Amino acid sequence: MHDICGAFGRRLLQTTDGIEAVILAQATNSPGPFSREATGPATFAAFPTKSNSCGSDGLRCDGDLMIVADSRIDDRDRLLDTLGLTAADDLALIAAAYRRWGEECPHHLLGDYAFAIYDAARNRTFCARDHIGARPFFYALDDQQFLFASDSKALLSSPAVSDELDDDFVASALLQRRFAPRDRSFYRAIRRLEAGHCLTVSTEFCQLRRYWRPENVAPINLPDDDAYVAAARDMLDRVMDDAVAGIETPAVHLSGGLDSSLVAALAVPKLRRNAWSDPVGYCWHQLRPDALPQEEAGLTEAIRARLGLRVESPELSAAEMADLFGRDWTCEPDIRNLLHEAAIQRDASADGVDVILSGWGGDEGISFNGRGRIAELLWQGRWSRLFNEADGPGPKQRLRVFYHALRQLISGVLPKGLSSPRGRTGQSFVDPALLTRTNPFPTLRIRETSVRQVLHDQLEVNATTQRIEDWALSGRRHGIEYRYPLLDRRILEFIYGLPPHLFRQNGTRRWLMREVSKGLLPDSIRLNDSKLEPIRCAWLEQALTDAMVIVADRLDTRATEPSRARYLDMPRLRARLAAIRAGTMTGRPQALRLALQFLDFA
Repeated sequence: MHDICGAFGRRLLQTTDGIEAVILAQATNSPGPFSREATGPATFAAFPTKSNSCGSDGLRCDGDLMIVADSRIDDRDRLLDTLGLTAADDLALIAAAYRRWGEECPHHLLGDYAFAIYDAARNRTFCARDHIGARPFFYALDDQQFLFASDSKALLSSPAVSDELDDDFVASALLQRRFAPRDRSFYRAIRRLEAGHCLTVSTEFCQLRRYWRPENVAPINLPDDDAYVAAARDMLDRVMDDAVAGIETPAVHLSGGLDSSLVAALAVPKLRRNAWSDPVGYCWHQLRPDALPQEEAGLTEAIRARLGLRVESPELSAAEMADLFGRDWTCEPDIRNLLHEAAIQRDASADGVDVILSGWGGDEGISFNGRGRIAELLWQGRWSRLFNEADGPGPKQRLRVFYHALRQLISGVLPKGLSSPRGRTGQSFVDPALLTRTNPFPTLRIRETSVRQVLHDQLEVNATTQRIEDWALSGRRHGIEYRYPLLDRRILEFIYGLPPHLFRQNGTRRWLMREVSKGLLPDSIRLNDSKLEPIRCAWLEQALTDAMVIVADRLDTRATEPSRARYLDMPRLRARLAAIRAGTMTGRPQALRLALQFLDFA
């Protein structure tokens, strides 16, 4: 795992003016020696994020190619055989793939990666990011030069990159609780390379394109449902072999849910067979010996006992959570993805953990719940199958499933599935004047007209990638890498090709995952149909309240308003903070959290 950065001069003979400050910023956060190479108008650098590695593992000159990569390439034996190689590290595989397939090489590379290749023979730079965005990649591009880095904060250190905020983006982020940025950032000059995309930059042109389109996957046809379940198990087993490779001190997320439990159940035996250490399990909820079996703590205890693992439940103090609000959201992770995970990263780092295996993203793949299935059946006129999906056999249950299917169909035909965020202005703390001069980005709604449509829209919404990116950026500061076996490209493409009935059968949601988990998980977990987390949510609500009181005190001690206060309705915000202090605030604090984490009052 590496931080990477680089520059390619499009008009300048030298690129040092733009890249030197970026290299210095990246080097400051690196625990080991970094590497730097320059060829013609290109300068690349790689920085280790772990003390036992070095920058040269992420940067290499290979003939007329200069390659910098933050990568973990999977399915290596297949790739080696295809390329006619007997052995190769990640950089050599990427170089060989580029020589073989050119700019189509990302189609053939599986795993987690963000890389850039300067092709001296063609005087152009080619960049690619993996299908799900497990490795971050930010860039700034103008007529003079192309700058990129793993971290947008590092790019801002360059005098060539403007720090002017994008007001449209600011308004969107403050209005939408689940806003996902896609290719934009808080800064006009900085873009993200989206997951599943590649970018070519030359002196004459730049071309951005999407190379991964799972919606185009061909249907998979097997004899019966048992064959699909067996194929899914086999796929998961092969993916997990890659996921555990090279781990020294592993950890797993354990929520008591289906996804994290299955990842742990598949990974632990493989780790033990290879004589690696047992992973520690980290959960977001408090551990309670008196928890009921159906509560999240009871479910976590069931999988802990099954696997014989040590489980920890780290928590942030109120002061630590308040410190999260002091971070600069415009160039650092969204703290909503760190309210629990920051404590895990803190303790995992102290435990020497180098990789956390997470079940995050399972809902978008193999444990998909079948949303869109009933609308699909209604549209096809398959009444018998539709009524089989009802919660019971009576007429009321049939009428209810018909109503929900019809509502999903009607909602799904709205133009492009877009909705305006302006409808949320009354819930936010945005200064009304900001909305008169901005155009907040529309929100992509998930259209529930069919199983495949929902699968597609879930990835397009980009919330999955946003959490992955935030954990990658925050985790690497602790020397921690995250791996997501259930988001493996092979798994997702397999899922896209399956018949829709495998996700919901006779009212049972997540049917395929429950069948795959037979014999691997306790039935209390495998058959649990609730996503409620009362223990976690109760703790978080109180912890956020305590943290916001501290934040309010810090805000009050300032002699002047923060510079970003101009974006917010500060009297209304202060009134809400006063209500929190008095214990009279009602409703959920998401809009207040967004406003406070945007302010620069640290």
